[in-house]
Amino acid sequence: MIPSYRLSHLAKGADYDLALARDPLDAYTARREREILLGLLPRLYPGGLRRSLDFACGTGRITQLLDGMAEQPYAVDVSAAMLAEAARKCPRTTLFVQDMTLDPLAIEPVELVTAFRFFGNAETELRAGALQAISRVLVPGGYLVVNNHRNPWSVPAVLLRAAGERQPLDLHYWKLKALLRRAGFRVRRTYGIGGWLYRAKLLRPEVLDSRRADVLERMSRLRVAGPWCPDAVIVAQRVSS
Repeated sequence: MIPSYRLSHLAKGADYDLALARDPLDAYTARREREILLGLLPRLYPGGLRRSLDFACGTGRITQLLDGMAEQPYAVDVSAAMLAEAARKCPRTTLFVQDMTLDPLAIEPVELVTAFRFFGNAETELRAGALQAISRVLVPGGYLVVNNHRNPWSVPAVLLRAAGERQPLDLHYWKLKALLRRAGFRVRRTYGIGGWLYRAKLLRPEVLDSRRADVLERMSRLRVAGPWCPDAVIVAQRVSS
């Protein structure tokens, strides 16, 4: 039996941040995700954000942004080791070591939930359970912002399959959209990341940090490009009561 993704990060902590920083693609997509969120959240909440929840927050990479933005930021993860790292970065955030798919959080409903680097890694059953748990804690009309960094229909993944390499990827854009719809969410916007990163030679600092990269990223963020990018930020809204 394949172990649940719930168990995969229990012992990880500072080494998780180091691993992201050392991988050129992970570091690049993390930087672009941050840029998108910093531009997106003030537009979604022009009057200010009261309560937020970072689901499967890990070491607090996304939680940090909300720590300085929401009046009452919350974050939850099953890994105490990861949350110990998050606590150092997020002094205003209330942290929970808890599996909220099995044990609901005892908090007031929030206006925003974020979930990054979770859905692409989780198994189908866990994805569905997470969305149900998130829906229960999110106010009607509230927003869920997630990413999918394991898209099997991204240009790089398609090229690798064409070359004969097998990859354990299954969460394409349309599958994620269907999961969201069944849980009572409607996709409002998708921001693609790295659609132009189709060759390993492009994953060099002098390319990733260039003005050329900034121009190409604007193309990745076009609505039609999102489903084909190796990473994407998806904005969904809870529409069910």
